[in-house]
Amino acid sequence: MRSGFNIRGSLDQQYLILSIAVVGASALQSATGIGFGVIAGPVMLIVLNSGAAIQISIALSLLIAAVLVPSLWRHLHRQLLGRLLAGSVVGIPFGLFIFLNIGIDLLKLLAGLAVLFTLVFAVRTNATTPAGGGRSSGRIEQFFLGAVSGVMSGSLAMPGPVPAAWMSARAYGKDTVRATMLAMFLFSYLAALALQASVAGISRETLWQCLLLTPPTLAGVVIGRPLAARLSERLFRWVLIAVLAATTIGLFYDSIPNLVTQ
Repeated sequence: MRSGFNIRGSLDQQYLILSIAVVGASALQSATGIGFGVIAGPVMLIVLNSGAAIQISIALSLLIAAVLVPSLWRHLHRQLLGRLLAGSVVGIPFGLFIFLNIGIDLLKLLAGLAVLFTLVFAVRTNATTPAGGGRSSGRIEQFFLGAVSGVMSGSLAMPGPVPAAWMSARAYGKDTVRATMLAMFLFSYLAALALQASVAGISRETLWQCLLLTPPTLAGVVIGRPLAARLSERLFRWVLIAVLAATTIGLFYDSIPNLVTQ
């Protein structure tokens, strides 16, 4: 696996670019519960020009979750988390199977459609549903949601967009969304990282790059935590929708042109 800082310019310049992206991405993830991969992922792919970018993104997302979950533990929706995790156990192996057997562009297109579907649902209900309560839903629906999240975790290391959009549409409070998403990431990203290690391997250089980017990641977490307190429930939901829209656009932008030209 090819890895390292590969864009033009000095290593210091390249590290600065990655650090700025990581600070912004980790601040967003700290404030909303999702968004690290939307910002940092594309920048890492450009700079590193290898699959190591995905591994580093997974590792740093796992670090953010590990740092934040203890302080948000009281806001967890434990029943929902349990069903999401149960579904993820089923979905992650299917995600890995899909990753190994279909093209990456088709995979991104399917993921974009899944995020778009839940995004439309979230937008339609956001303007009319009071935030903070959490509307009831069935166990099967929540298990299926976890399975979809697991598929996206195993295939694209993106477990958050679909359940986050669903929770926003169901009017869960911002602290519940953040806590439940980040707690789910502890499992999903750990499983995804283990799959990456077993299938592709993780080089020493990739581990070293993770260590180098740990300080800016933690700096972003420090910046993002007070931002979460300043967001009202309504504004939080619209910020979340904006992140999901960016995820959808990014997935379509990366996949559709390549599929058309094939």
